[in-house]
Amino acid sequence: MDRTLPLADKRILITRSKEQARYFSKQIAAHGGTSLEVPLIQFQHVSDSEGVISDIESNIADFEWIVFTSVNGVKYFFELYQGPLPNKVAVVGVKTKQALESLGFKVDLVPKRFSAEDLIESFKREKVSSLLLIQGNLARPLLREELSRIGYNVKQIVVYENVIRVPEEKEWKWVKEGKVDLYTFTSPSTVHNFLELFGLPDGPVATIGPITRTAAEKAGIQVAISPSEYTMDGLLEEILQYFKREDT
Repeated sequence: MDRTLPLADKRILITRSKEQARYFSKQIAAHGGTSLEVPLIQFQHVSDSEGVISDIESNIADFEWIVFTSVNGVKYFFELYQGPLPNKVAVVGVKTKQALESLGFKVDLVPKRFSAEDLIESFKREKVSSLLLIQGNLARPLLREELSRIGYNVKQIVVYENVIRVPEEKEWKWVKEGKVDLYTFTSPSTVHNFLELFGLPDGPVATIGPITRTAAEKAGIQVAISPSEYTMDGLLEEILQYFKREDT
């Protein structure tokens, strides 16, 4: 190992789903670190997939906008529905935008900051109309409630479920032994599931986005790293800067 790399000898815990962890793990390794993947969440289709398909097909042509708030929303939506999108498209996050564009769809609205709050502000500048909201079962009610409050006709369709994943013993060995240099959390559910399984982390914590940070702090966790750019690249950059400061 090249010990001149910024994350040399650092063990960084990743709690997001296995599929989502791959990119972050590669980035950590590229900077000399060791990623400890302990996925605490997993995603799955809703139990009533046939009902959701019927709901999509019955409603999609009746709404001016369709909104995707995550890459998972895109993935599970198009596993259920293979038709066209006769709507304007809005998204939260550049990764969500890229996921849609990779399928050949044009995205009409992306807020500059990757949060539901900023998407609401963007819609305040649009002509009030109707909106189909594609989300998971643990999505905050904020978008639905606030857009309805300002006059939009909003219908939410839940296309996937976010459920707790209990790791195998070999996965959480380093956690139990306290051999983690940094704990990372990328959603409130990863925070809640970690606390349920392990209790409070005994080392520095990094979160992505203000919602995850708030969830951690409400649980009594002191957050050391929280990037202003709500992306994995933004989180990685802040982690690099954090250890640079710690090691000098």
